[in-house]
Amino acid sequence: MEDCTFCRIYNEEKGIIYENDFFYAQFDSYPVTPGHVEIIPIRHVASLLNLKKKEWQVLKKSISEVIDLIEEKDLKKLYRSLAKNPLDDKSREFCEEMLDHPGLKEGADGYNIGINEGRAAGRTIDHLHVHIIPRYHGDVKDPTGGVRNVIPKRGNYKK
Repeated sequence: MEDCTFCRIYNEEKGIIYENDFFYAQFDSYPVTPGHVEIIPIRHVASLLNLKKKEWQVLKKSISEVIDLIEEKDLKKLYRSLAKNPLDDKSREFCEEMLDHPGLKEGADGYNIGINEGRAAGRTIDHLHVHIIPRYHGDVKDPTGGVRNVIPKRGNYKK
């Protein structure tokens, strides 16, 4: 689809760090933490529920291989480059913040792997994309509950 951001990125071959027969990946232009990547189906599909059986099988392998790439990447060099050539001022701001992130030197201690399935869940581009968000000890005060924290005060169910 010509008006789809992710289809256009794939067709222009800009910033692609990983590719197989069904998916490609890129570093997020507005990273939450150092190493934040999006895995995106090459085929235009909006929902995870619309993936074909073979795509489902390949997605698991893609996630594992992309995490390996994140762990091998010189993230400091990456964010210096992205901050010099950002999509916009907000992207520059996000990338510059990554350069000051304490986890930049240490490597990830864990990962959140997530999908914003539908507009009510926060999806802003109607093309499926799986966020791989490296997590670092101390990056938030209390990580208990992980993705449950998308709803304020519902993350830590142990308190």
